[in-house]
Amino acid sequence: MLPPVEDLNCYEYLKTCTGIYGDVDMMQHFGVRYKRSAILRDVNAMAAYFQNELGLKRGDVYTLFMTTTVQGIICFYALNEIGVIANIVHPMMSTDFLRETLADVHAKGVMILDILSKDHVKTINDSGLPCLVCCSSDYSSGLKRAGTMAGERIAKAVFPKFNNATYYRDALKTLKTCTPAAHSGADIAVYLNGGGTTGKSKTIKLTGTAINELVQRVSDLDEIHIPGEEAEVIVLPMFHCFGLCVAIHMALCNSARIIPMMQFDAKLFTKLMRQNLVVGFGGIPLMFAKLMRDKHFDGPWLKNIRLMFCGGDDVSDAFLDEFNGYFEKWGAVGRLRQGYGLTEIGSVCCTNSNTDYRPGSIGKALRGVTVEIWDDDHKRVPNGTVGEICVSGPTIMAGYYTQDGPEDLGLYTDENGEKWVLSGDLGYQDDDGYFFFAGRKKRVIIISGYNVYPNDIEKKLSDLPWIKDVCAVQGWQGDRSIVRLYASLKESGDEEAYREEIRRVCEDSFSKFYVPREIVFLKELPQTPLMKVDFMKLTQMRPGDAVYK
Repeated sequence: MLPPVEDLNCYEYLKTCTGIYGDVDMMQHFGVRYKRSAILRDVNAMAAYFQNELGLKRGDVYTLFMTTTVQGIICFYALNEIGVIANIVHPMMSTDFLRETLADVHAKGVMILDILSKDHVKTINDSGLPCLVCCSSDYSSGLKRAGTMAGERIAKAVFPKFNNATYYRDALKTLKTCTPAAHSGADIAVYLNGGGTTGKSKTIKLTGTAINELVQRVSDLDEIHIPGEEAEVIVLPMFHCFGLCVAIHMALCNSARIIPMMQFDAKLFTKLMRQNLVVGFGGIPLMFAKLMRDKHFDGPWLKNIRLMFCGGDDVSDAFLDEFNGYFEKWGAVGRLRQGYGLTEIGSVCCTNSNTDYRPGSIGKALRGVTVEIWDDDHKRVPNGTVGEICVSGPTIMAGYYTQDGPEDLGLYTDENGEKWVLSGDLGYQDDDGYFFFAGRKKRVIIISGYNVYPNDIEKKLSDLPWIKDVCAVQGWQGDRSIVRLYASLKESGDEEAYREEIRRVCEDSFSKFYVPREIVFLKELPQTPLMKVDFMKLTQMRPGDAVYK
């Protein structure tokens, strides 16, 4: 049972949980395990570096331009310890995006991984900000450390030079004390970028209290039985809200040993499962599809799995049945269950569980989180009626970051003073309290006054065995609105026969307005930086585009 959240920040909450579980293994990097005492010692050392060497103070902003690494996780907690806001940015974003975000949030410094730094040296130098550079060898040992350090020496010789850089391993040597920002749970802990699926992404503010409250509620689903020994492989990046709040923070507060992966690799993942007592993991549909294609995934190690999360995009019941078949085969308790969330609500607000689920649904609301379906007048609609998914509770964001706007920008306040996130997603609730996802509100295709929901088409067609990815968008024939469908295939074949089958399935399943009038096959569908199908890019594509064939 986790301790009360009270007014603790994320660092304080993690430290409190550590006091309960003891000095067990906390993280693993290249096979080397690190105790909680060792990791928290490094958190304190980095907090001292940020505070004493860089002069950072409570309320300042520091950018982590990082994928998921031991160093990135440690620095998140170190910044949190002294009340500094961690602005976590996807490291594959463009250098122009990095320049803009550093200026926009008034960052006081930036952290970057050496192997990803080459294209961003000039941008960071031009900013004049101090740069903290981390390397794969920082937490390696033996031959692995020797090999990675040899590569780092080559990179240093070839890459452009930072004007104002400190290497992570040198920063650790400061060994000074810091002054913690005690009981600052109500402070903003992190800035995260939303998925940006309907335009330019917004910067979302989450407090430490909101993150800790989420940990409390998701922990209802399962607890670690053997602290420090049972492991979770972290495949979702820390710049992803679910990756930071649930995959990392919840796992650590629940005494799991986490094994971070800088980039998802199905072959490496299955190897880690064979070598460690892995009991849970979360991912997006694309990751689970790649795991099923890995020939080493299936095996007795799957019997250990108790908790899995699938988010980031919708999946069909057929996909879930196929994936869960591997776990049923080995008698595992865990099943891949759908849930629902977004960064604005702290990553998840409702989910199915191993014992309480309904096929096709996104589950029930988490304890203490209110989820309702509203119409355009902010009124609750009857069960079974499609409307906007709206969320309230202690886990929601503090608002969107803005330099001169209201503190709670992006939140709706009702007549009782309660704040809500209006998700922009459509769904409905049944009489038993289960919620069902119906697609993005802005993705509704209106044909002759009739609402067509692309998600319904995509979910139905995903059951076809030869479909890899599929996306329905609004197209036009003259001044007539139509459904245009893009798809990639798992196998080559007669494309015209595939088109006929797609139309037949849609005709048998939906009204005539749902039947695609254009069907385009692409080798791969474009993806957003968060590995979702980029429907905005597909909506904007035209027959004259080079890839439109």
